[in-house]
Amino acid sequence: MTQAALNIGRLRAHLIKGAAGSFVLQVGFAGFAFLNAIILARVLGAGGYGAFANAMAWVSLLTIPATFGFGILLVRDTAIYRSQSKWGLLKGLLRFSDRFVLVFSVSLALLAAAVAGFLFAAPDQATMRHTIWIALLMLPLFALYNLQEAATRGLEYVIRACLPGMIVRPGLLFVGIISIYYVWPNHLSAPTAMAVNVGAAVVTLGLGVFFLRKLLPVEAKTATPEYTPRPWLKAAFPMLVYGGAQIVLGQTDIVMLGAMRGAHEVGLYAVANRLAFLLVYVVMAGETILAPIISRLYSNNERKRLQKILTRAVRLSLLAIFPFGLLLILKGESILLIFGDEFSAAKTALIILTCGRILDVAFGSAALILAMVNCERIVAVVFTIIAGTNILFNALLIPRYGLDGAAIASVISLTLAKLFLSIYLIKKTGIDTTILGRKRCISMDSSGGF
Repeated sequence: MTQAALNIGRLRAHLIKGAAGSFVLQVGFAGFAFLNAIILARVLGAGGYGAFANAMAWVSLLTIPATFGFGILLVRDTAIYRSQSKWGLLKGLLRFSDRFVLVFSVSLALLAAAVAGFLFAAPDQATMRHTIWIALLMLPLFALYNLQEAATRGLEYVIRACLPGMIVRPGLLFVGIISIYYVWPNHLSAPTAMAVNVGAAVVTLGLGVFFLRKLLPVEAKTATPEYTPRPWLKAAFPMLVYGGAQIVLGQTDIVMLGAMRGAHEVGLYAVANRLAFLLVYVVMAGETILAPIISRLYSNNERKRLQKILTRAVRLSLLAIFPFGLLLILKGESILLIFGDEFSAAKTALIILTCGRILDVAFGSAALILAMVNCERIVAVVFTIIAGTNILFNALLIPRYGLDGAAIASVISLTLAKLFLSIYLIKKTGIDTTILGRKRCISMDSSGGF
């Protein structure tokens, strides 16, 4: 057997094992998220759950800028430094990113706390205000954990990288909420639930640090750190813009809906959005394992192999999620009743969001590919423009259509971003991430196997 065939076999085995493990983690995360959403929605009601969801939206919006783009950079550059045995640069990048992000995220959390105090200063908004303040304690924890996870993924230990965030944190939240409900039921509120979430985030960060230190190669641990902050910051900034714009697309609808229509509609919308988002967990499982491999295959000019992997991944993903998507469209109202009678009002929003997620899966992961092959600037530009468009759509549609308007704005904006980036990627590299799976990729790879 030739060396090329052996390499192909190893890559296939690595991808299958990693994708399977990542999918199991995604299923576990989705399961815990679903259970937590049901429990919180039924116990807190639409208003209390809306306050919890709104506070989490704040943290989600701020986590990407808090990491300053170093999350994506660490996945890419950890893989590159490791393959090139640049241990000093790897150690320097890890130290520099941790220190920079810690200072930046704490400062951002303090600023956000002041803004929340101003926006929700009214006495009847005390629950919303207090929940956001407690949630902001998680911002530095989330930001630092994302760095540990990204670096561990860059080392291609995907399962251990994602385990704390996907299983441990939501699992601890589930256990904590159930415990409080049965021991001190009168004390369970949105701020209390968020405090439990903060405790879970502390444990998650600790595990993330432990795994990275255990899995980091000995050469990196003993190397003298080398620092090149200017190139790192120059590369990280477009990724910051891209990540920030991406999270704006995902969370602006909830934040603007909360500001314009109140916590009750946020609670309804959050449940519909949570159900529709279950469809993309399959794609996320694939992206988690593929990100460092994409960078390596592309840099080695093995684009034919990369195209085969991407085409197979997107088609299998769409095939896997379509039956559940159809179920949400046809039986969405019945599924929403699981959360409580009042949540059936979100049935139209659920149908809209589900159709959008199916399109999302069909387009594939063009943004991820571009970020992994040093084309992050165009991704940043496109998502910045689309994020602004999304804010405009929400401002126009929410006052008239409420949560249905927020759903329409979200779907239109995400579809436009996916469409443009898919077209750009094909023209730039010949690689097609959509279900069409074009074969005219530019390649010097003659092995052609996966």
